[in-house]
Amino acid sequence: MKFETILFEKRDHIATITLNRPERLNALNEQMFDELNAALEDVAGDDDVRVMVLTGAGKAFCASADIKDLGPGKGDRLMEGKSSFEAWHFIRTHPQRVTLQLHHMDKPTIAMVNGLAIGDGFDWVLACDIRVGSEHARFMNAFIKMALVSNTGATWLYPRALGMNKALELLYTGDWLEAEESLRLGVLNRLVPAERLEEETMALARQIAEQPPIPNRLVKGMVRRGLNDTLEEHLVEGAEVEVLTLTTEDHKEALAAFKEKRKGVFKGR
Repeated sequence: MKFETILFEKRDHIATITLNRPERLNALNEQMFDELNAALEDVAGDDDVRVMVLTGAGKAFCASADIKDLGPGKGDRLMEGKSSFEAWHFIRTHPQRVTLQLHHMDKPTIAMVNGLAIGDGFDWVLACDIRVGSEHARFMNAFIKMALVSNTGATWLYPRALGMNKALELLYTGDWLEAEESLRLGVLNRLVPAERLEEETMALARQIAEQPPIPNRLVKGMVRRGLNDTLEEHLVEGAEVEVLTLTTEDHKEALAAFKEKRKGVFKGR
């Protein structure tokens, strides 16, 4: 697919997806949904990619759906002329597919939050494993402002990231969540100066990409499932994956590197 609304780059086992409609604060239209889903599918299927970074061009991460595409008499209007079933189908196959692809991605994902993350954008930040933001990062539910309910997972993602009370406050009010409070609440893992955001985020991505990729992929799945497993169920799986990783070439390389006091070089085998 030729990408026009996103930038998609792969380098050194890291895939970077950049929402690229800066003149619209990276607000989402149908083409961007299609391109973003295609890029995420590509990342998921590429065994050479070990880490994915999601960010936005310009001053914003993502300002949710483009209002010009929703308002009467303007733009493409995402839902214009659609029956209730067609609207439901569009939601399931476009915005919700992005959320699910991020959530189910079996590789580490990092949101690099350069500015506003509103509505869908906030949800997709939370759907990533790790979030690094600058002082310009700001988050808002936004759906309540349009008399809507989030369709991209806010009511599932917010409580897990923020706790029930703060989640409901933001969902009810549509208030802004600023960068400093985001760090305190755990929405952001790291808060760095804007001029160092890319440097710090990519350094973290490289650090993860240099680790053995098989354990990282297995750990991610285990953590997700562990939220609903009993400890006994989780320990059974832990034994199974430990036996699996003991058979890998990367484990042998890790042992050799330890004995030889050098940095391991891992191939995902």
